[in-house]
Amino acid sequence: MIFALLTPILFTDRTFSTDWGNHFWLIWMQGRNITDLGEPSYFLQSSLGAFYPYYAFYGGSTYAALGVFSSLLSPEAAVVVGYAGALAAAYLGWTWIAVQLGIRGWQSQLPGCIAITAPLAVTNLYGRGDIPEAIATSVIPLIAASALSMFRERRLRLSSAAVYVIGIAVLTGTHTLTLAWGTTFLLVCAALLGACYWRLAVERTRRGLAVAGLTVLGAGINAWILVPLVLYHSRLVERQPDPINLTAYTDPERLFSLLRDSGSPYPIVTADINAQLPVLALLWALFCGAAYWRFLAPESRRLALALLGLGATLLLLVLSPELIEELPQTLRFIQFPYRILTYVDLVVVGLVTLALAAVQRERSTALLPSLALACIAIFNFALSVDQIFSVRSWLNGRDEAHLSSATPPRSWYAPRQFADGSAPLVEPTLDVAQLMVRRGEEEFTAVYPRGPAGTVETGIATGSYFVDVSGARPAGRTADGLMIIRLPRASHPRRVVVDAALEPAVVVGRWLSVAALIAAATAALACMARGRWRSHGR
Repeated sequence: MIFALLTPILFTDRTFSTDWGNHFWLIWMQGRNITDLGEPSYFLQSSLGAFYPYYAFYGGSTYAALGVFSSLLSPEAAVVVGYAGALAAAYLGWTWIAVQLGIRGWQSQLPGCIAITAPLAVTNLYGRGDIPEAIATSVIPLIAASALSMFRERRLRLSSAAVYVIGIAVLTGTHTLTLAWGTTFLLVCAALLGACYWRLAVERTRRGLAVAGLTVLGAGINAWILVPLVLYHSRLVERQPDPINLTAYTDPERLFSLLRDSGSPYPIVTADINAQLPVLALLWALFCGAAYWRFLAPESRRLALALLGLGATLLLLVLSPELIEELPQTLRFIQFPYRILTYVDLVVVGLVTLALAAVQRERSTALLPSLALACIAIFNFALSVDQIFSVRSWLNGRDEAHLSSATPPRSWYAPRQFADGSAPLVEPTLDVAQLMVRRGEEEFTAVYPRGPAGTVETGIATGSYFVDVSGARPAGRTADGLMIIRLPRASHPRRVVVDAALEPAVVVGRWLSVAALIAAATAALACMARGRWRSHGR
């Protein structure tokens, strides 16, 4: 099934929605940074602006990881790795949870099949083509599965801990919006589990502290991008949530449709969005959950009711988008209500898994409902394949996304939301031509003609907290975030040098990431060595 969902990447030259081509270009650009600098950069150097800190605020670690594959192999190989990893994480995460709940045989594969073929999951992969968001949301089941395993194990196993740390690193370093929503969702689910299994939670308090430490370790790997995000987000052009829009995609007649209608209700849209619930799977979970309710343990019953409440709350936000305005500001950046369906789908698959566990406990009647769920999974898979190959390709081919390292592909539409928005607005007073001469990827030289003192607009798309300017003084910014500098009076050409200069806190963040990587590798090696020593002793 995973291979079938990868066939458009493997065997076509399509670029799918506008976002897909844009992220494809961004992976390629970070790969070029790695080739030129020997390390990933915070900056996207292009016609969007010099020193535009795109990778500091959006998917920095994932672009860096995929950029390595792009640099060593190709951008196509990088996307295949990202998509295969995302699909495998979601599929294996749900299978792992199913096995832990006592589901055996081929039935344990069904929750994962339902998850990766959900309409919005496929939309994120191809219809919207948001590569970072697709990856970030896919690791949530794997994080939950590994955390559950660590709580249930008699002693902490390296495999579970390693998967958990990697999952947390992906979640916190891939997609900023999913960092906020995914972390909140997991915390709420952890609280519900703790309340439903209170006695076990109290008995495993020390294990909970260990999981918390591993969470810090996983997030620490991304300190190099999390520190700038925390320090500078309030200084950016985009500092307030966008208005909630595209609400027609989650009208009840679309949301609860059994089929997948990608027709756009809007005159201009740059994606093919299928925002339906996995309705058949939800109906199966509700019917079988009720029919086999007596076979669930009391704790599992409480958990099922808690998940129903959580799913209903999330669904209310989808159907009544005005309620999103009442959420904390960090969660209001959701922009489109259909994004919340990611978390509704997770709840639906969770209910399916609990119901399937109850079904398997009554072996004499388990086959028929299991086959019904398998038919639903096959039906969803068929719809997913049709959905994938119905998605429009917004570029003529993947080579078009790589026509220039100076100019984004024609599918690009995003403003400079990560440019500086904190400096005062200043009008340039000098109308002089500037010559930008690149002298390496992290340094630019501008040569201005002689003349009077005054202010000049530059192509620098960040503030003085990310760059150092010599030969002139930063004076302000334009409305779209380009730096304005003040030139001194001179009777000779004026030379201005701009280079990356990170504040001490950002430098500390980079070293924290290095320390977290070293700590994770050292702990893994120590655990493997201890395991071999114990094996040799036996």
